[in-house]
Amino acid sequence: MTNGTLFYDKGVVDAIRDADVVLPSLDAATEEAFRRINRPHPGLDVARIIDGLINLREAYKGQIWLEVFILPGYNDHISELTALKDAILRIRPDRVQLNTLDRPGTIPGLIRATREELERIAGLWNLDGVEIVAAAPAREKIQSYRKDMETAILETIRRRPCTSDDLGKILGIHLNEVNKYLDVMEAGGKIETRRLERGIFYTKKEKN
Repeated sequence: MTNGTLFYDKGVVDAIRDADVVLPSLDAATEEAFRRINRPHPGLDVARIIDGLINLREAYKGQIWLEVFILPGYNDHISELTALKDAILRIRPDRVQLNTLDRPGTIPGLIRATREELERIAGLWNLDGVEIVAAAPAREKIQSYRKDMETAILETIRRRPCTSDDLGKILGIHLNEVNKYLDVMEAGGKIETRRLERGIFYTKKEKN
């Protein structure tokens, strides 16, 4: 699992050449939507990220499963979906996995895309290899899911409640990757959430 921001760097591509499958994220193909959804570091721009993913495809012989996270009102309008389709055609992933919110968003009012909306997007793109990914627990079965990272998250929030941003900073992993683990853990009943002034906090769920 990776946010896919550094594949323009040959050293990063070389480091993952022996991996069986790489799961990068691409949630937007225009700069405006990229900044609204991902809240990236000022030094990142989406065009360079897309170029990096194209570079990955050219240099890497394993499987690339590109995850696209659909957030209604942010990246589901026709111009953004068209830009995403163009980027996908240039990247040439083996699969495209459409996903959406499984739990409360970090900003109040965020909603998940319905199954029907995701199917509409898949139909609009009309590309081979597009799938609507299963519920969050299925991610636990993929090769890149790391039990040691799940344990590190649980140990961290056992000591004190944390937001997803807090966890990313403490554990040194990108927010997108934190969220994927949180999805699995919440669906599995291992953690619970509480909305406070600073956002949504995660705590370890105590056994009854």
